[in-house]
Amino acid sequence: MAATPNSVFQSLDNGNSPLELLMLGCTANEANDCANTLRNNGQAVHIKSASNRSSLAQLLETEPCDLVIINTESKQLPLQHGIDAVREANPAVAIILMDSDPGSHLTFAAEQDIRDIVKKSDNQHLAFAVQREHHTLLLRQELSRVRHKLNETERRCDSLLGKSRDAIAYVHEGMHIRANAVYCSMFGIDEINDVEGLPIMDLIAPGARQDFKKILRNLEKHDSFETQVECLGNDGSQFSTIMEFSPTYVDEEPCTQILIADQSQHIELQERIDELTNHDPHTHLFNRNAFMERLEGVLNLESMPSHMGLVQISVNNFAELREHAGIKQADKLLHTVANTLKECAENAHTLARLGDHDFIILITESSSLTEIGERCLSILKNKDFVSATGVLDAPLFSVGVTNYPENNHISAHEILNRSCKATKQAVLETGHSIHIFNEAISLDTIEQPSLDPSVIDLIDHALENDGFRLMYQPIVSLQGDTRENYSVLLRLLDQNDEEHSPGEFWSHAEKTNRLVEIDRWVIRNAIRELVKHRHEGKKINFYVMISKQGITDESMLLWICDCLREFKAKGAWLTFQFSVLDLRSNVQAARGLIDGLKKINCRIAISNFASGPNSETLLKHLPIDVVKLSPEFMHHLANDEEQQNQLSEINTQLQASGIKTIASGVEDANSLAMLWNIGVNYIQGFFLQEPSSTINSDEK
Repeated sequence: MAATPNSVFQSLDNGNSPLELLMLGCTANEANDCANTLRNNGQAVHIKSASNRSSLAQLLETEPCDLVIINTESKQLPLQHGIDAVREANPAVAIILMDSDPGSHLTFAAEQDIRDIVKKSDNQHLAFAVQREHHTLLLRQELSRVRHKLNETERRCDSLLGKSRDAIAYVHEGMHIRANAVYCSMFGIDEINDVEGLPIMDLIAPGARQDFKKILRNLEKHDSFETQVECLGNDGSQFSTIMEFSPTYVDEEPCTQILIADQSQHIELQERIDELTNHDPHTHLFNRNAFMERLEGVLNLESMPSHMGLVQISVNNFAELREHAGIKQADKLLHTVANTLKECAENAHTLARLGDHDFIILITESSSLTEIGERCLSILKNKDFVSATGVLDAPLFSVGVTNYPENNHISAHEILNRSCKATKQAVLETGHSIHIFNEAISLDTIEQPSLDPSVIDLIDHALENDGFRLMYQPIVSLQGDTRENYSVLLRLLDQNDEEHSPGEFWSHAEKTNRLVEIDRWVIRNAIRELVKHRHEGKKINFYVMISKQGITDESMLLWICDCLREFKAKGAWLTFQFSVLDLRSNVQAARGLIDGLKKINCRIAISNFASGPNSETLLKHLPIDVVKLSPEFMHHLANDEEQQNQLSEINTQLQASGIKTIASGVEDANSLAMLWNIGVNYIQGFFLQEPSSTINSDEK
């Protein structure tokens, strides 16, 4: 069944403000009668009336106006004057005439672009005409919004096109109309503008042109397909490519998108896949599977080495470094560690990446394992990782040394288990440590590491003297949200004004119950900074983290309310963020705090979200608005189809539940394009911008 104007109007209006109607040359009674007629027909309306020139001038200066009805028979307000005054104030406004004899003004109405003429006594015609014009107004407004979104989408597409690592071009009737820099570089074209108007056939090798003509003729028969094509460079060189053809539109004209991947890249990719079977992709060391095969092979030798063992190296604070410096910088750290360890591992040693931040060396010669472990630790702790990796804080290392027992044959998994225990014991000790495995020592008897008093003093000094610094990292919308969202991060300043990430002081603050004070400092200063930008007219929202201790603090909600009142801020400007682990261990306390925050219009987000029953249970029991997906989803996203499907499924389920999604840890343009296709709402990561102590924005 076709929708009536009234039903379409209701679906478009969606609870927005009523129609602002101006009646000219009408008495107050006539205006009231008109209002009653419209409201009885389901039309929400605000009516203002003017009976003379002066009242009309005053209304046009002070009142909004969506539609104008003019009484043609008014003596005090001439018809032409009313039309001219209204059009001068709002040239686009629709005008309807009311007349006892509509036919007498038909010619005049056509000349003046009048929308309709209604007989005074015909209330149904009046109601229909007003609803029709309101519907038309809403359609124009919706069209304007759609055009704005289209412009935003085209802008994002242009940005993605420029940052794409693939060669992309658009062809219409055999001629190039657009291409990116990678495409031009592939063919040796100096300027992007030089490709516009260039026949695609000029870039095809002479021997392949006849077959390529058949491809062009058959484009309309296929939605998308790919084929191998011999291409011709600007310098006359020929090379083989894989061209993928897809139909699309540019400037409302049908055309074909061509995506080109050099065939040599596919060969390199296949070689890379073969390498990943036995090697870690980031450090190029053996991976765990290859290491275990090597270890088992050594243990199964008839003449097993008389002296053998493992040296395991762990980066203690790697998780904190990665969280606050980004995946890219963290990978650089691992790469530097791997290269450093190669100096310690000689030809007779097998060096591998055991886990996320653990390395292991298999020693198969009569070397002192302890000596090798101490040498590794000495070199690593004295290496300048800040200059090597850019922005990372100094990493902490632990070393576990495990000798293979001479008179007690054990499996490869058992000796690896012993190595992990020794390394864990070293991690529990203060600072850079080395531990030699001893079966007589149980992990349960190991004392917890002591706290560094200087770090605690630094935290206390910062709390008393504003010795912290807020950092801001943008959360960018992929779906046209014009508001600016920033994640608020924290740094601790020392006496030399050098910044320290939470990885260096957070555990000290947690064990000494100082996290609530830190939360309050962050919240108050974040709100103050937010209000400053809001007063400048910027549509800025902040994402502020609350710690595990902050969740259980009964006065935290009251503190937030006091800060909002102090700076005259609105709760809707803030999204409070909680980690999944903290929520799991404090569900009841979290529910009370979150319910209170929702009552003051704050939004709620959870971070480090990964698929699983525990995480999904949180969503069922807590009113979550935003989910920040775990950075682990970003690892190899562009090339891992299984991971893409998993992320797409999670994103679809969350959005179907009314929950917005943020992809964190975005490090490259290929991942960005994939996230846009998946439909993630927002992105955050070092590819967009590193955390900064200032907010620079031109958007008002």
